[in-house]
Amino acid sequence: MLVTGSVVSAQAGTIDAQGSPDINVYTPDNEVTPGTETAFTLQFDNDGEFIRGNEADRRYVTTARSVVTELHAEDAPIRIKTGTQSIGELSENEPRNIDFMIEVPDNAKPGTYEMEVDIDYTYTSKAEDQPGLRPSQTTQTRSITREIEIQISNDARFEVTEVDSTLRVGEEGKVTGQLENVGGEDATNAEVRFAPESETVVALESSVAVGDVPAGETVNFSIPVEVTSEAEAVPRRFDLPVSFRDENGIRQSDDDPEFLAEVAAKRDAFDIEPVDASVEAGGSRALDIEVTNQLDEPVTDVEGKLFADDPLDSSNDETFTESLEPGETTTVTVDLSADAGSTPKNYPVSMDFRYTDSDGDSKLSDSYRMAIGVTEAEDDGGLPIGTLLIGLVAVAGIGALLWRRNGGDIGGLN
Repeated sequence: MLVTGSVVSAQAGTIDAQGSPDINVYTPDNEVTPGTETAFTLQFDNDGEFIRGNEADRRYVTTARSVVTELHAEDAPIRIKTGTQSIGELSENEPRNIDFMIEVPDNAKPGTYEMEVDIDYTYTSKAEDQPGLRPSQTTQTRSITREIEIQISNDARFEVTEVDSTLRVGEEGKVTGQLENVGGEDATNAEVRFAPESETVVALESSVAVGDVPAGETVNFSIPVEVTSEAEAVPRRFDLPVSFRDENGIRQSDDDPEFLAEVAAKRDAFDIEPVDASVEAGGSRALDIEVTNQLDEPVTDVEGKLFADDPLDSSNDETFTESLEPGETTTVTVDLSADAGSTPKNYPVSMDFRYTDSDGDSKLSDSYRMAIGVTEAEDDGGLPIGTLLIGLVAVAGIGALLWRRNGGDIGGLN
């Protein structure tokens, strides 16, 4: 298309230039990995062709304007998720980078493929503004196609499988699983990195070595993790980047692996159950309590303490257990008494434990409540003391009367 008119931005009486843009496309990094979605960068460069004129005027006829571009996959096994993009003006002095989002399927076959880049633009092919002549310019539109290469790598890459979690609110636990090398090359000296972006999930080890992972094979991993008491008992998704050395001994990384892990609700460290939860009003007794370790780890130096309020009391309210394995139950004993005037009903008592976990850390359990029933004082089955005394006085009075009537001789009754 030819358009004749005044030369835009020209200095009158000085221009007589002819030329055209020459746009090329490059890929600064054309390697992509199966199973990823990434930004694929194209670099557009204009190496304009200047046919004639003053060299200072070449920009008028070599600059491409209103540049738009579109990427086509052709035979490459990828999906292009970005449509037509506008570049704007492309001069000789300012290359432009444009990103296209592409998706590479998991099953994409490694290899080198060609893709097409369509480019449309306008430019001024000829500009004249000479003394005594009418200024003019010739504007043209052009559509071109450039080919680029994309390389689908066969590098080692990883997926996380067989995940198992012992994470629980308020406790330390582990995430275990398998790391599978689904790429085509072996990986050596691999390690997984665990750095959750959470204030309630804390990595006790941020990097765990897993060793060599040949292509197509799996290795096990285990990561110690602490979940704080403020955490929610919900499933969590975590990233698990992998660092490794490729077949050339160069350190590489795969940042895509991730996994889902369950975080269980908070639980009591101990379960307590009184053997006979009653005491007689005005009495005292030894109260046996069964204590069970509900944690997944052994505990040692378990110091228990009973707390009781009126009308209950304890003169010996502390217990000690040397160790308890997970799920193990022991019986501890405390003293318990009830005031004589206690109303028969259930009263609360509580008990907590200070203990040492398997890492040697001292911890204090929650306070656990028990219901203790106060019962009425039992009758001993005999006559009350007052009645016995009255009876004895009556018998003594009758004996004295008989003695006086018989002149002091009780035997005179015969």
